[in-house]
Amino acid sequence: MNRIGNLALAALACGTLLLGACGRDTQPQTRTESQPQTQPKTEWIDPAKVQPGPIRRERLSDEQMARVRRVQEVFAEVDPTPLDKWVEDFRRDLDPDRELAIWERMAAAYTGYTAARRLTPEAKKEVFVVLLLRSGAPEEEVLKQLKPKVLGVQDARDIMRLYSAPPQPAEVGR
Repeated sequence: MNRIGNLALAALACGTLLLGACGRDTQPQTRTESQPQTQPKTEWIDPAKVQPGPIRRERLSDEQMARVRRVQEVFAEVDPTPLDKWVEDFRRDLDPDRELAIWERMAAAYTGYTAARRLTPEAKKEVFVVLLLRSGAPEEEVLKQLKPKVLGVQDARDIMRLYSAPPQPAEVGR
């Protein structure tokens, strides 16, 4: 189970959690004529059914730890999970660098969207949920599941557009 899967509580705002495509690039893939075109299957499940996977590594590298700290700092206002739990979750990942790259992309989009607006804490949590869901599903699938209370559909599209932009390292303190 990856860090995204362990954030079932954040997705409770939507009533479901995405699994199946989490951590996969949801952009169209290049294929040859002999390869059939397949889309990743999006599966939405009850967050209460999510179970953490096993610890897969003794520790994270110093570089990975620095990356986890930066991402955790960006999301601290919407996800009160302590740093040691973030680290534990990344230690469960098959490929923590890949998972960290997803979170860094989410953090860049979150910072880019929230820094330019005066948002309530509830609105910031919805921005987080949009990014969490978009990290594992195509935009249209997210829009079908999303039940925002503060943000509109265009806001969600704008947030997802930032997520789809080329990845940048997470910045803290903006």
